[in-house]
Amino acid sequence: MNRIVTGLLLVLVMGAAVGCNSVPAPAPKSEPKVTTVESIYNAFKGAGIPVTQVEIYTAETDPNELLGRPGQYVAKANWADSRLEQVEGDLRGGTVELFLSQDDLQGRKGYIEAVTQGIPALIEYTYARGNFLLRLDHGLTPVQAAEYQEVLEDLNL
Repeated sequence: MNRIVTGLLLVLVMGAAVGCNSVPAPAPKSEPKVTTVESIYNAFKGAGIPVTQVEIYTAETDPNELLGRPGQYVAKANWADSRLEQVEGDLRGGTVELFLSQDDLQGRKGYIEAVTQGIPALIEYTYARGNFLLRLDHGLTPVQAAEYQEVLEDLNL
């Protein structure tokens, strides 16, 4: 009788051990993939960067008239950074542009850098990650610009 009870206990313990090992551990939750310019702006705001007055452009409202045109960005947002003095009609802070391809992004980045080269009042901080191009006002300090860059680098793009 003891052998039967011992055998049954052994079967139960082994079955429980096998059952525990066959249940997959829950997958760690990952951050949702960032796919919009609004999400980038919200990430900066969520990180405590003092961004305000976001403006999301359409093909009709884009002042550069590039949104949606061949080889250009397909989405764009501008915002103010409250650490900068604002000028009426112009948001001083940052811009994020979304491109369909790396070629389009690099073409735009190269163009901006070429046009602003040697003109201190126009030089911007520019950071590319994924298909997003982040452009920051030159009035921000390098430490302030690095805050934006750090948030951008941490996003799931």
